[in-house]
Amino acid sequence: MLRWVAVVLPILFLVGLDILRHTVFADALHSVPGFIGTYAVLITAIVTFSLGIFALTDRLQQKVIHKNRQLSALNDIAKTAAAKLRLEELLETSLSLVLSNMRVDAGLICLIDLEREEHSVVSYQGFSQELVRRISRAKLRDDPVASEVVRTGQPVYWAKIGSDPIVLESAVTGHPTLFDRVFEDPSVVERAQQEGIPSGISVPLKFEGEVNGILAIGTREERHFSGADREFLEGIGGQLGMAIRNANLYEQSLLQNRELGALLAVGKVATSSIQLDELLSASLDTVLEVTSTDAAEIWLAEGDGDIVMRCHRGAHRDPFMERTRFSVGEGIPGLVAQSKEPILIHDLTSDGRFLRQKVAEAGFRAFCALPICYQNKLVGVMAVAAFSGDAFKGQREIHLLESVGEWLALAVENARLYRQVQDLAVLQERERIAREMHDGMAQLLGYINTQTIALNKFISSRELVQAQEELAKMQDIARDLYADVREGILSLRTAAHRQEGLISALMEYVERFVEMSGIKVEVEVSPDAQDPFLEPSTEIQLMRIVQEALTNVRKHSRATTAFLAFERNGDHLQVTIADNGQGFDLARLPATGWPRFGLHTMRERVEAVGGTLQIDATPGRGTKVLVRVPL
Repeated sequence: MLRWVAVVLPILFLVGLDILRHTVFADALHSVPGFIGTYAVLITAIVTFSLGIFALTDRLQQKVIHKNRQLSALNDIAKTAAAKLRLEELLETSLSLVLSNMRVDAGLICLIDLEREEHSVVSYQGFSQELVRRISRAKLRDDPVASEVVRTGQPVYWAKIGSDPIVLESAVTGHPTLFDRVFEDPSVVERAQQEGIPSGISVPLKFEGEVNGILAIGTREERHFSGADREFLEGIGGQLGMAIRNANLYEQSLLQNRELGALLAVGKVATSSIQLDELLSASLDTVLEVTSTDAAEIWLAEGDGDIVMRCHRGAHRDPFMERTRFSVGEGIPGLVAQSKEPILIHDLTSDGRFLRQKVAEAGFRAFCALPICYQNKLVGVMAVAAFSGDAFKGQREIHLLESVGEWLALAVENARLYRQVQDLAVLQERERIAREMHDGMAQLLGYINTQTIALNKFISSRELVQAQEELAKMQDIARDLYADVREGILSLRTAAHRQEGLISALMEYVERFVEMSGIKVEVEVSPDAQDPFLEPSTEIQLMRIVQEALTNVRKHSRATTAFLAFERNGDHLQVTIADNGQGFDLARLPATGWPRFGLHTMRERVEAVGGTLQIDATPGRGTKVLVRVPL
């Protein structure tokens, strides 16, 4: 359009002047003065037109320069964002570029926390620290400028900040709006007025329509921001909004990795440890590491219905020990145990349900207690405390604590079940030992008791030869009984030290057995059976079977050599115990005593762990016991 104006306008002027010169002013202009006047007007018009064109060109050139400077600033911000600097560094650099490009006096950048409905200053220049301190962590409802920007997603011009009411002009409607206050604290307005910042513009930083920050710039003189300024600031807002979004995603990924790592650590402890105190301590240490918690504790439900503190980790242990037991419905742990619902407190000093006043006196303000349930059965309560009253306001931490609580419920229940299994195993082993003592030692002691009566009669009747014979028999029986007791003690000690490994424990037992019995024992272990992977219960039962078999060799076989072999057979461990003794007839077993009782005991043990027992015995040719247990 400027080109056409520069071409057409002179032509139209000259044509019009020539028509006037030959028609309307023909007589006046056909003279020397008229000639001079005509050229004077012509020269004046040409000069004026040229100067106008030059001025317009200069204005356009200045606009182009300004636009290029803005594009350069946008490019610099894009490069800075691509350099993957920390978010604070990026915002600081971007704010400096905006202030220098816009030629304004002050500016700041706030991040928006929509969950808490507040904004916080992360970078500022030109504003005083006192003003920034009053703005930081301000609620959106107390800041009409920020709330308008977040609500509309458009820039808001603000002017006459020192006046009452305050004038805001929305970029959506273009109409001014009156507000009674900018911030809840009136000193913020007073401070801004003292700093001489009457007007400015607040621009949203957004990505995909979501406002995640605000760029606010102010001037020390009243200024109207043009559409080009607004367009430039909106471009900055888009760049910074994307950078903030990326930074938030990165921080969220780091936080998620920490949380997953924490849950993995708790799960690892929960599935690898059956020591309840170790499990609870490790879990609470993880909670302290990945949350805003300063102290944590675990309360477990007891059989009498009370809730008892079992573990505490973190700061100020003594105040938490003020009460270590609550009835259901008493105190925060008792109330959570009663309702099976979490309780969250942000000010302990004003909540009457909290009964440990020393905790509040120690400076703790926030407290959160969550039930630990396994299959809807209350196992205990996990409680965490923090010095800051703003702790636990995010749902993310609550969800993490709930997930940790689920692991703890499973782990605590497993630990309790393990103790029950251990107790049951002890009772079963005691029952077997009692039965063995009854069928072995008790019968021998009964026989000795009977023989002592006979011995007294022989002595009373002075039948010394018979008395000496009975006494010799009693000595042999006592010697056998002593050997049985020693062997029984050795067997129990060997089983108690099986942590060194099944093969190692049995090798040690065999050495002691050879010393006690005088029977040579040959041991053979195949390479694939050096370190068999067996269930703990299988190891115990297999060890007792081998001990029982060797005991039978010593007591009944009259053997001089025994053979013990370990080898892998598919997914089973095969153990062979053989001797060169007198053997026995499997088809003609006695109703009671050996070998029926010994075989019954060994078969009972091997079947309890899903194995098989095979006996190969022939009178005069020894006995072979073949045991197979699952790996």
